[in-house]
Amino acid sequence: MNEAVKLKKATYHLKTFLVSKMIGSLGANVYAFAISMYILALTGSSLTFATNMLLSVLPRTLISPVVGVLGDRIPRKWLVLGGQLGQAITILILLLYTLIFDISILAIYIATIFNSMFNAFSSIAFTASIANLVDQNRIQKAMSINQMSFAISGIAGPVFGGMLYGITSITTFLLIYMISLLLTFSLEATMNFELYK
Repeated sequence: MNEAVKLKKATYHLKTFLVSKMIGSLGANVYAFAISMYILALTGSSLTFATNMLLSVLPRTLISPVVGVLGDRIPRKWLVLGGQLGQAITILILLLYTLIFDISILAIYIATIFNSMFNAFSSIAFTASIANLVDQNRIQKAMSINQMSFAISGIAGPVFGGMLYGITSITTFLLIYMISLLLTFSLEATMNFELYK
């Protein structure tokens, strides 16, 4: 592949990276906050609310070293797409469970744990792939976009999560989140994770 074609593909990656990271990061933060609000409304307990917030962070922290080792041994695109697909399947199962049996705290806790772990796979592998996705001159720009998406979603996530909690049902909220995960999956599937290997 000649350099002009690679630069064009790298530009596409940069744009796709921006959109997919914003959707993915925002979706994860909206889910973490809104689902915790649903728990608070169901139980009235601050402990159950805080437990879910902890479960959205702790599994990711614990599994991160494993993801790092795997990212060095198997294609990162598999980890990124597998993580996105795992999150979508987790939310689909929670949605189906909610439609059949009604929502339960235990089901939410289990879904939050798996969602957090799968998010670690996609997020860590994607960040580690930045140098392979864009040319040397734009690595810093891509890293900035990555950090910007985390910062914006960290602030906007609770805002949108609170809004969705106020205006939608739990099933509608889960459906919106699942669609955002599938959209992110579709965008990231078009990327060449070995462009600049």
